[in-house]
Amino acid sequence: MSRPIEVGYAPQRRHPLLPAEVIDRAELLSRISGHELASRQRVDFHQLIVCTGGRGVHHVDYEEIEMSPGTALRVYPGQVHRIVSEPVFAADIVVWPVESHHADPVAPAWYPGSSAPTRWQLDEEVLDRVLGWIDEIRQEQDRFDGSPRRIGLIQALLCALLLRFGIEVPESVPDASHLPPAYLDFRALMEERLYQRPTMAAMAQELGYSSRTLDRACQQVTGQTAKQVLDQRVALEVRRLLTHSTRPVASIGAEFGFSDPSNFSKFVKRHLGRLPGEIRADRSQR
Repeated sequence: MSRPIEVGYAPQRRHPLLPAEVIDRAELLSRISGHELASRQRVDFHQLIVCTGGRGVHHVDYEEIEMSPGTALRVYPGQVHRIVSEPVFAADIVVWPVESHHADPVAPAWYPGSSAPTRWQLDEEVLDRVLGWIDEIRQEQDRFDGSPRRIGLIQALLCALLLRFGIEVPESVPDASHLPPAYLDFRALMEERLYQRPTMAAMAQELGYSSRTLDRACQQVTGQTAKQVLDQRVALEVRRLLTHSTRPVASIGAEFGFSDPSNFSKFVKRHLGRLPGEIRADRSQR
């Protein structure tokens, strides 16, 4: 059974101070071992993967993403992903640590996070522009010497790439001005309190909204009640831990406030379709 691995930002064959790195997918595949290819990885950095040729798949949070020329894929810190080497597709990959990330001025406080948009299909003109912006970073990383100005230049180019991408593909970043304030507040508190698995009554009281107001806001954005949004988010994090970590199942349940293992098993079964032990046993296949 392949074991999941935790992966941190570590520029390869570059200066350790490099604030962002552009990697050709073929080069990336040559760097990693067969074990890493067979394993899911939980990353603590950002990735933008832009397919330039061929067709293949990439797994993100248990979803198989089809990649073809023009597909742009984001992988966010905390997500679990798996590189699939066959069939082969070519791509430019930009990676950058959390400390280099520039918050989008229209994005809500909880972005990037769970349920953030992941995949977009770029038309030929936009694809050419995006690849040109990526190439600007690639050229500067080849000149990188670790000096403050070089660091600042690549940070500025990364910021420009993300802002330009948001302008060209506005659906890639949730716009806080288009979302109900109650939903924004609920999502931010949900991420903050995730491991406490708070009740809806407690969250509504802390936020100063009625439960009905939270339900209406969540249904407007997601088509689900606030409780469904919360349970879905908790279930995703539980699944990540069951398949990514080797911690005892009971310990994972306790971390989310389940003092009774049977109640944890019922929650997992209801929201993920299988018992915790079954999900863990099948992790090499997911």
